[in-house]
Formats: sequence, C-alpha cells, structure tokens
Amino acid sequence: MKLRYGVSVSTIKQLQELPGLPEIDFLEITPALREHPEFSIPEKWKKRICRASGRSEARSLDSLVYAGATMRQEFFRYWGSVCDKLTETGISQVTLGIDWETISNDLHYASVMRDMLRCCFGIAQKHDLSLLLEVRIPGGIAGRVMEFVKFRNSLLLPVKNVIDLHPHEPGALASVGEIFEKLPFDCSNFRVSVDVSGGNCLTGQLLERIKKCLCRIGPEVPEICFYPGSNADKTAYEQFYAVIGS
Repeated sequence: MKLRYGVSVSTIKQLQELPGLPEIDFLEITPALREHPEFSIPEKWKKRICRASGRSEARSLDSLVYAGATMRQEFFRYWGSVCDKLTETGISQVTLGIDWETISNDLHYASVMRDMLRCCFGIAQKHDLSLLLEVRIPGGIAGRVMEFVKFRNSLLLPVKNVIDLHPHEPGALASVGEIFEKLPFDCSNFRVSVDVSGGNCLTGQLLERIKKCLCRIGPEVPEICFYPGSNADKTAYEQFYAVIGS
C-alpha cells in the first residue's frame, strides 16, 4: 500500500537544521513558529509544507472552557489572524487536539468545547484550510470509540481525524487496534510522537505494526507523520528516514 510520509517540527532550530529528506512528502509546523522573528521555510521544503499542528492553540481552548465570552471572542480573533498567516505560508491543513478523557466525562466541558471547536474550525474553513481533529492515543479513548465519533460528527463540519499516537506508552497500540477494528475508514492519518530525548526510538518493527492499522479512504493516500519531540535534533529525522527506507 502506498503511503505518504511527513515530518513535524516545533522549534526554529529543528526547522533550520532539517535535512532535505527527498522521499518525505510533507512538512508539519506549529503556528507559533510563524511568529518567530527568524521564521523562514528552507528552500528544499517550500513545496512540501502542508500542515499546521495547533498544539498550543488547543491548550488555549482547554483553558477557555470556564472563561467568559469576552476572552473567548478575543481568542477567536487571534485564531483568525493565525489562519491568515498560515495560508500566506502555503499551508493547506490545520489540526486542533482535544482532551478526550475530559470531554467524555464532563458534559459541560464537552458542550463548551464543541461550540469553541465549531468556531475555530469554521474560521479555518473560511481561510480554505482543511480541518483535522487530533485524538491522542493513549488518552481515554479505549472502549469509547463510538462516543468520540459521535462528538466529532456533532461539530457539523467536514472534519477528519489525526491519530496522535504515542507508541511507547502503555496501551497505545491496543487502542489503535480497537479503533481500526470498529472504524477502519477513520484510520488513514497518523502522527507518531516519539520522545527521542527520553530514550525512545521508532524501529522498523514498530513502524510495520503501525502500518497494519492504516486504511485507505477512497482515493486518499494514508499518511504517517513523525514527530520526535521538541528536544530532538536532526539526527532523529535522519534515523526516521533510514527506517522508512529499510
């Protein structure tokens, strides 16, 4: 099965030192990088930049659940300016993550988060950005896959999944197996988050296990994006490149 591979960076140092990696199909950055005074996409990656991962923006949303309407409106204005800059950079997709464990156990939190995600994704859609909802694994989704899909569908927007897989954490691969078993057509887009500075690595054997959980959706090509953590250097990306080429 054909796959698209990507790499994710979260610091200016990672972006500036990122090797060319000619077989890698796309680059993911964080919106915060766009604000850095030294931000510049290396020439060898300009045609491959594709996605923005809103990790810090998702944390901001989480903190606004119990805030007032004025603070939320201020955030939505900020988010609109973020989306402006992303499209100027050539980015076509944006992700936002959710704390699924809290959503599934707190009805008020779930209701407010649903409304805020609708606003954020609606703003992104007006900027012609494709919408991706991140779900972290492991992270409370085990045994509640259908509840997650119901919540995602309640956004009433064309939102797809990104499975943010932390494969070295207990229960991670079992949870992915459950999602694939119950919802095979929702398993086409993975970010594999590996804490390289903590001593973990992505081996060929682990990559093969992840590939078994990928499923093609119509004409779309399944994707695996590699993120080695904010403390990783270019060596981590070179090792990933070696693994996918082996």
